[in-house]
Formats: sequence, C-alpha cells, structure tokens
Amino acid sequence: MNNTVPVLQMITQSDIVTMVILGILAFMSLGSWGIIIVKFFKHKSNLRANAKFFKEFCKLKHFSELQKLCTVSSDSALRLLSVEVLNEVSKFKGKVTYESIQHRSSLLEDAIQRSIEGIRMGEDRYLTFLATSSNLAPFFGLLGTVWGIMIAFFQIGHHGSADLTVVAPGIAMALITTVAGLLVAIPASAGYNYFTSKNGSNETSYYNFGSQVLSLFKRGDMLAVEGVAEEEA
Repeated sequence: MNNTVPVLQMITQSDIVTMVILGILAFMSLGSWGIIIVKFFKHKSNLRANAKFFKEFCKLKHFSELQKLCTVSSDSALRLLSVEVLNEVSKFKGKVTYESIQHRSSLLEDAIQRSIEGIRMGEDRYLTFLATSSNLAPFFGLLGTVWGIMIAFFQIGHHGSADLTVVAPGIAMALITTVAGLLVAIPASAGYNYFTSKNGSNETSYYNFGSQVLSLFKRGDMLAVEGVAEEEA
C-alpha cells in the first residue's frame, strides 16, 4: 500500500501526454487480458468437445452413421468439419463407380481444406491485437520515458538547478510509462505465442481427423462398388 500511493500520485500529477500514453497502454492491457482469458477457456472447452466427438467417431463403422453423430453431438471444431463434409456429400449424385471414386474423394479433400482454414481463421481471431500490443507497448513506454526526461531537463533549466528534488519526480514519472509498456507487452507476447502454438497443433489434429473421415467415406464407396460388381457377376 505504501508503494502504491506514490505511484498513483505520480500518475495523477502527470502531464497530458503521459496520461494519453498511459491511457493507450491501459486499453491495450485490458484488451489483451480479455482476449487471453476468453480464448483460454474457449480453447479448453473446444479440446473437451473435440475429444468427446472423436471418441464417438472412432466407434463408427459406416460413413452413413456420421450424420447421426453430428446431430446428437455438441458444437466442436471436429463436428463442424464433419458437417461440412456431409454437406459436400449431399451434393453427390449418380451411382458410384471406380471412375467416380477419385473425383468424389478429391471434392471432399477440398471441402476438408476449406473447413479447416475457416476453423483456423476463427481460432486465430483477435490474436493480431495481442501481436500488435506486444510490439507497440514497449515503444509507447519508451516514448513516455523520453517525453518525461525532456520535461525533467526542461525543469532543470527552468529552476537553474540539477538538485535531486528537481530531477527525481520527472524521471520517476518518465519511468512509469516504461514499466507500463513492459507490463502490457510481456503477457500479450506470451499469450500470442501460446495460442499460436496451440492453434497450430489443433490444425494438425484437424487434418488428421479429416483424413480419417475421408478414409471412412472411401471405404463406403469401395464397398458400394464391390457390391455392385458382385451382383453383376
């Protein structure tokens, strides 16, 4: 408490430029922490939902069962991917042949690619704010420090004395912005790197899941073709 009061006094006694810089840094800090907290809980929730969906998916024996799984499952990235695949499959027409299998699979690969890109864009949303805050906050802090030092030198010239009682308050106020800039940049940088890494891992798992969905679909097509071939034989 004894350390907090002098800091608050220095902030309230700062000039307009320093106050503006501190206001910008406060906005960056609130925005960064808000994004970090919201994304952290969303990431944990998504992991649980994906794990539950994947566990049920592994029990499927036929591609046709995927529709029912998507209907009864809660929202998750894997469910969204599966729904996109099902929507693409619903557009297929005609009897399955050996010639059409490759074409149908290629269309599903495109659908999976588009779906994963859309999911990744959603997961990366607002991370730009964290990156911007981590990059700009130290410079705003430095700007405030340089400005404060200029004011301190002006006061030295105005009073005609370099006494510590004249210089110290200005230097102290100048250093506040440096500290504020670092307090914004450090968590913003850590949060950006953390979520970028996690989203990259998620993307890899989405592609792996998409490959399994595609394999399940191909097996269904092959069984259909083989069944027709057996009937004709």
